[in-house]
Amino acid sequence: MILFNEKIVELLNQYFAKEEEYVESILLASYGFNIQFVNFRIQCNERVFASIGGREYEWDDAPNSGPWGALGRQLAKKAALKSPKLLTIEFESGDSIDIETEENQFESVIFDFPPEGEAFVMEIF
Repeated sequence: MILFNEKIVELLNQYFAKEEEYVESILLASYGFNIQFVNFRIQCNERVFASIGGREYEWDDAPNSGPWGALGRQLAKKAALKSPKLLTIEFESGDSIDIETEENQFESVIFDFPPEGEAFVMEIF
């Protein structure tokens, strides 16, 4: 859809600053990579890169043997843009993930936030 912008970084950092946003679960599938935090979920359909325990890993449209479960219960520290195509989330442990988006007609990344009243809140990139 669209490239990342500072608005999504600000929104994520608001969650990370006021809440204990840790990773509740990681779901790897052939169609996507889902990261469930305490208060929101990120569905990734492009590549996801990670630095876990000092080693580099990549998810690209299929389950793999990376230690993705090691991200479980990790506390998110901050979000930043590496580029308009790469959003980084850093964890207190020093581990991090980079989420990729692409400009095309399909959704690359969907952020599912808590509903506001009767409305669902989503940011789609």
